[in-house]
Amino acid sequence: MIETDVDSLAVFASDGSIIQRLRLFYLDDAPPTLIDDAGVRIAPWEINLLHWPREAEADLRRGGYLPVCPSDTELWCNCAD
Repeated sequence: MIETDVDSLAVFASDGSIIQRLRLFYLDDAPPTLIDDAGVRIAPWEINLLHWPREAEADLRRGGYLPVCPSDTELWCNCAD
């Protein structure tokens, strides 16, 4: 079904009061940005992502919408030495 295919590619986010459907917007030398249906850019600190396509994860990380995961080979300690 076409509607389901479109929904699986959408990014859904909440600003604390409403859930909105967003899409990635690309400029030449800028990181990807999420915009709403009106074309308004949404900053990473203004929303919490609820659903996004796996294919968009790298772009969402570059735009600051998802945290950068530490490398599995990176050593770290969670102790109070």
